[in-house]
Amino acid sequence: MENFESIISLVSFFDTEDKCLKYLEQKRWKNGPICPHCSHHKAYRFKDGKRFKCASCRKQYTAKIGTIFEDSKIPLQKWFVAIYLLTGHKKGISSHQLAKDIQVTQATAWFMLQRVRFGLGFDNTLDEKLEDIVEVDETFVGGKNKNRHHDKKVKNSQGGHLKTKLQY
Repeated sequence: MENFESIISLVSFFDTEDKCLKYLEQKRWKNGPICPHCSHHKAYRFKDGKRFKCASCRKQYTAKIGTIFEDSKIPLQKWFVAIYLLTGHKKGISSHQLAKDIQVTQATAWFMLQRVRFGLGFDNTLDEKLEDIVEVDETFVGGKNKNRHHDKKVKNSQGGHLKTKLQY
């Protein structure tokens, strides 16, 4: 995105959905639209100004197809504000806060944040297993004694006694 000084300048720049779509088209295709289905360069623009039809394969598409915005009914204005807020905060933003800021549900905000993180290349999953020596803090494993089966209860134990826990 461009370097906006504030969220006010971002919102005033992207004041309509058409401006957002034109901006996305310009960023995606500098030399005119390219069909995402067959990579052909000639396309016809529909009267609505949003959709294209490929001259080769005859399939319809928009600038959103193949992006994080694909198959989303959320306006691009809200997407752009969400991207600005996520990238503008040092530690990110919670889905609850984003939901309040752009007036969507928390589930929608969570979905948007997941897509934006994916688009930015953030991957929070650890695919590799830890090897060799791994150092961790000590922990106690096991539930409350009163919730255990009769056979598993520790006799003469009250409350959070350490005899009822396994220490690692």
